Amino acid sequence: MEFGLFTEFHSPPGVSEAAAFDESLAQMKAAEDFGFDAVCLAEIHFQKDRSVLAAPLIIASALAACTRRVKIGIAVQVLPLSHPLRLAEDVATVDHISKGRLEFGVGRSGLPGHYQGVNIPYSESRDRFLETLDILRKAWTQERFSHQGKYFQFQDLCIMPKPFQKPHPPIRIAQKRARWASSGRSARRSGNSTARPRRPRKRARRGPIASPKSLTTRS
Repeated sequence: MEFGLFTEFHSPPGVSEAAAFDESLAQMKAAEDFGFDAVCLAEIHFQKDRSVLAAPLIIASALAACTRRVKIGIAVQVLPLSHPLRLAEDVATVDHISKGRLEFGVGRSGLPGHYQGVNIPYSESRDRFLETLDILRKAWTQERFSHQGKYFQFQDLCIMPKPFQKPHPPIRIAQKRARWASSGRSARRSGNSTARPRRPRKRARRGPIASPKSLTTRS
């Protein structure tokens, strides 16, 4: 079992942006000193009194440079809001700086305001998510690749750098239900297996339990 610390870099009213960064960065660095296995970073946009964590990969790079052991998770990168080529380069770069400690969580976000702010219809989020994820995998695993999709078209590109971890960092895909599944290695560690939902085992009747959003793994 592993233990991690999740943060949104809270920025409540009355706290300066500089103070919000300083406090959360100190917490993340202290997590390694206290023996945590991982630190996980959200991606939050356009919410003044909630968070300053709009660029989790930049923060991940800073953490990679000032820690030595703790895993650094993105929880999660909102794929439909990102350009896949730049994202492929940025993720691979952080993976190198961290010497393979990056775990890349991805999702669509349940906050339509993220999409309204960049003029992307939320109705496109699923197709954009799947296409961006497909491009990332091609960019990381193929020396050169082409892509002809609904939203992006590329011809004979070589993305550099390739990730430190091979074939790429573990990919964690956000789901609404707390359920892990994988084939091959453990879902906690695998970035190279195909995850399929498993039927839950029957349990004794209990009262209602709220199921938080969680992460599962796919290659």
